[in-house]
Amino acid sequence: MPNKQKNSQTKKKFQFVYFIVFSIIILLIFVVIIIGSFWDYQAQIKKMEDYYQERLAKTSQAKPQINKFDPIKGSLTSEITLFEYSDFFCPACQNLQNDLQALEKLYGNNIRFVFKSLPITAHPENRPSLNAAYCAWEQNKFWEYKKLLYQEPKMLNKQKYRQYADQLNLDLETFNQCLEDNKYYPVIEQNIAEALSLNITSIPTVFINGERVEGFINYNTLKNLIDQQIR
Repeated sequence: MPNKQKNSQTKKKFQFVYFIVFSIIILLIFVVIIIGSFWDYQAQIKKMEDYYQERLAKTSQAKPQINKFDPIKGSLTSEITLFEYSDFFCPACQNLQNDLQALEKLYGNNIRFVFKSLPITAHPENRPSLNAAYCAWEQNKFWEYKKLLYQEPKMLNKQKYRQYADQLNLDLETFNQCLEDNKYYPVIEQNIAEALSLNITSIPTVFINGERVEGFINYNTLKNLIDQQIR
């Protein structure tokens, strides 16, 4: 009888040990599964981060594109394309105009100018003035009208826009209707979206064949970059 009790106790001990071992094995399996899932999750997160970093890098390196509403001056075969992002109430943009005119005289048909409206300044007339310039653009007078708008930006209003249109002999009925309809506001918004995709945060910002120039921009800075592009 004592032997049977002893054997029974021994059997129970072995069963308990087996239970403990089995439980540890099951626990280890669950731990491995959980850790594996965590590592896989981390790998997926890393992959997503790498993907969006790559997308951001590509976005940051993107070049501006010419669309059908962009005012363009110069030959289609020009070696150099200069994009100007600005509005008419930015003093630095106004100062840049003389430098751009000097570059045009120096390089002639070797340079093509593309204007991109970007109303960053807080002036209430920044969008209306840009819209007026596009209204002149549809009558092939953008560049002349742009020059007038930069003369006295603080004085700009609807009366001035119409006065300049009359001065350039535009069809006033067509121009006034364009002005009243805010016809080119969607184009301005499109340019804002493009500027955001290019990480443009200030004006003037200039691109020369895809090379960005911002901050302090002057004639020598632009000329040196253009000469490098030509070489």
